[in-house]
Amino acid sequence: MDKKIDRDLLARYVRDECNAEELEQVRQFLFQPEWKHALEELLEEDFAQFSPVEPEEEESRAWNRRFQEKHIQSSNDRSIFRRMRWSGYAAAVALFIISAVFVVVRTSTQPSEERLAEHEEEVLPGSDKAILMLSDGNTVSLSDVANGKLTEQGGVEVEKTTEGEIVYKAGAKVAQASNTYNSVMTPNGGQYRITLPDGSKAWLNAASSLTYPVRFPADERRVKMTGEVYFEVAKVKRTDGDGNVPFFVETDKQEISVLGTKFNVNAYVDEPYLKTMLVEGSVKVTAFKNGQSTLLKPGQQALLSDVLTVQPADIDQQLGWQRGDFVFKGESLESVLRHISRWYDVETQCPPHLGKLRFAGIVSRSKPLSSLIKIMESTNDINITLHERRLIVTD
Repeated sequence: MDKKIDRDLLARYVRDECNAEELEQVRQFLFQPEWKHALEELLEEDFAQFSPVEPEEEESRAWNRRFQEKHIQSSNDRSIFRRMRWSGYAAAVALFIISAVFVVVRTSTQPSEERLAEHEEEVLPGSDKAILMLSDGNTVSLSDVANGKLTEQGGVEVEKTTEGEIVYKAGAKVAQASNTYNSVMTPNGGQYRITLPDGSKAWLNAASSLTYPVRFPADERRVKMTGEVYFEVAKVKRTDGDGNVPFFVETDKQEISVLGTKFNVNAYVDEPYLKTMLVEGSVKVTAFKNGQSTLLKPGQQALLSDVLTVQPADIDQQLGWQRGDFVFKGESLESVLRHISRWYDVETQCPPHLGKLRFAGIVSRSKPLSSLIKIMESTNDINITLHERRLIVTD
């Protein structure tokens, strides 16, 4: 049953003042046309009196001015848009993309036929694909193998479900298989989901890996990862009834200990920080290099470079990939290109001065690269050419 439109709630949503419960309310009802229309009316009023505080960088000042002058047009009635603010200034417009919905930024100049011709070499987005490495060294291409039972190791069955997920199920006779390890590895342009032997779930982003025993020992659960993985850890009671069996995630630089929680770990080697972001529960992050450790609360993230620091986290932004979107909030072009490189499996080339430009928005990861290129070029700050899977950015 439709809920009566709460304009005060929508106004707080536009001003980025909603708490978690209110955000969930808004997202639940924004699929209804009348709610979407009411939000658009508020946005029109809001932008009419919008006067941003200019940041120090000239690139960001130019970005703000352009977004005041531009109109955002959606190609689907179910898409919505809102203003977002970072670091004390209103930076841009972010677009929620639902499923295959896509947005186009309308500019005063249309791309020429010559510019469009440069993008004829279509690059498709990534998809569900990964390699499963078994304990004996044999590998299985998970995108090619049929659904159903794949193998059995130490009494533990490995199954590929119709949803494209790997699940481990203990058989009637389970041997001691805690020293039998499997690995799931996603390439550039790949992602995959797995249900671990204890019932915990893991989502692997592109260019990532997860190594784990096919049966966890009774005293602890321990996995190793690279790249980016989102975890939902199941609570498992100790056999003696004294609390839960701890769960550990190792990267090359840190260890994360958990009991039952939801969190995301970004450990790409080409990123400036190793990020651990907590959604629910509690985790302890310990750096291998200096032994420094910290306990995270929901909504916080630990950043590890030379030292370990704690900051507030933007959960919507960091989990965008797991929900099928690119989410950029005042993100540098240099960072945007790293996301593009991993998901579309392309090389990128960009001068340092252009890499500092800031972009904002939410774009579906299901769209081909050409669609994202057109949006980025619509700022009139950059030109992008694509040749033999190399994306080249110029003035």
